[in-house]
Amino acid sequence: MAGKTLLYAICTITIALSPGASGQTLNPGKYDGKPQTITRLKAASVSIMPEKWNKQANWLKIETLVREAAARFKPHVIVTPEGALEGYVINEVNAVKDPEERARTVRRFIELGEPLNGPYIKKASTLARELKIFLVLGFLERSGDRLLNTAALFDPEGDIIGKYSKTHFAQGYTINPTCYVTGEDYPVFDTPFGKAGILICYDRQLPEPARIIALKGAQVLFLPSYGSITDRDGWNTVLLRARAYENRMPLIFSHPRQSLLIDRHGELIEMGETGQAVCYEIDVSPEKYEGRFRNRRPSTYGALIESGDLSKKESQ
Repeated sequence: MAGKTLLYAICTITIALSPGASGQTLNPGKYDGKPQTITRLKAASVSIMPEKWNKQANWLKIETLVREAAARFKPHVIVTPEGALEGYVINEVNAVKDPEERARTVRRFIELGEPLNGPYIKKASTLARELKIFLVLGFLERSGDRLLNTAALFDPEGDIIGKYSKTHFAQGYTINPTCYVTGEDYPVFDTPFGKAGILICYDRQLPEPARIIALKGAQVLFLPSYGSITDRDGWNTVLLRARAYENRMPLIFSHPRQSLLIDRHGELIEMGETGQAVCYEIDVSPEKYEGRFRNRRPSTYGALIESGDLSKKESQ
């Protein structure tokens, strides 16, 4: 109990002394109500293998590969992996069992968090503005007294027009430091290429997040990841093809060791490896999405909003 109390104190006190979370580039709703001007979206993924705990080295990798992708493909948007900035270190934090060593590791973890007005977010804003691209950056966000696994969407003027924080953790919800928390909603962002959604890694293994985003009108899904991957015929590739097909929504999967670009019919269009950038052009014309859920019967889906395990209820 003493160890847990110490960790909680570190989370609350150390973050309270950190820089504020509001940033000059945060501009949600910038494109709300504006007409869609891009119907042929060129979307790229860069597979960056980050170094654990090293934001300086990782930013150099991000900037280098993003610049290469921008020069080669002239894309509208480039997606980076989950935790690309800091190297996704939560598993390393959770592996430490000694209370004093864990307290030091958690303190280091907190210091690693990047607020929305932090120096590397400003670098990402500058890069997006210079290259005139939309950029999806995966990073550990420090927001007030919380740390979140976040992906931010920058526009070609360097504004953050949306961000999403991971809602599902593969490791569960009790092993993490108390300050490392989940997101709680599934925003969809208006852009010049239509409505866009973001999920992160393990979120893909549950059907509900992608469906919610699709029902909100998303025309493309960006999916930064750091966890398991498979080959062309393995479970992850098949699962992502199913997510795209069942929601009639193209999908950009960006992982340190793999990129998957999947069209709305569930077809794998492009596949990339570590250090590579891949790109494809998506028809995001609004008429492509008309009636995609016309045969759904929501009146029969009441069980989805019931809490608990339905199989146990039925056996009682």
